Amino acid sequence: MIRVWIFLLLLIGATDFAWGLPADGGSREQVSILHLPSDPISFQPGPGSDLANRYCLICHSAEYVYMQPPHSREQWMEIVNKMQTTFGCPISDEDMAPLSDYLVTQNSLQPSPSAPPVQSDEQKKEIAGRSPNHSGDPLKGESLYKRHCLTCHGPGGKGDGPIGQALIPPAANLTLLGKQSDKTVLETLRNGRPGTAMPSWKNDLNALELNHLLSFLRTLTP
Repeated sequence: MIRVWIFLLLLIGATDFAWGLPADGGSREQVSILHLPSDPISFQPGPGSDLANRYCLICHSAEYVYMQPPHSREQWMEIVNKMQTTFGCPISDEDMAPLSDYLVTQNSLQPSPSAPPVQSDEQKKEIAGRSPNHSGDPLKGESLYKRHCLTCHGPGGKGDGPIGQALIPPAANLTLLGKQSDKTVLETLRNGRPGTAMPSWKNDLNALELNHLLSFLRTLTP
């Protein structure tokens, strides 16, 4: 299902930021939030799935890709090129080929809803009994941030990524997260923010990786 829902927000006057924060940190009036249905499926694991999550989900759901008839690699390359040149997707030239290769591997798949990633015993032990802000590694979190978040939120987390301000509503300023608890931030990372372009990451990042990401986000707060 194409994410035209986001643009419908303009018609009904519902406004909010991806994290529920004003871009300038100031106070705002309470508004009604439109709760959109979550995507029923996600991109299936495999080489290049991170690229599909990073670029394709900007405009449409994973389900939209799996609704397509099988395409040759040349056809997928043409589609990916159109994403870049016509629709303004910030995909780099070097990512176009591996993304197309991944999409070819998805031609014959009909995925069912994804279950949350399974944690290994080692990962469970590492996070057991710890509060979120003490269980993550900010350096590992920075790597995850660059892979999944930078396009929208920018290198410093101020919502000034390549497409951050073009989103409706714009990407949030993550340097303001100091006012929110670890639990609230992790909840947003897991489940996304309905009514915005902020997606759910619970099917792509496990609990330990989410804690790494949280630890890095805490370093963005002055």
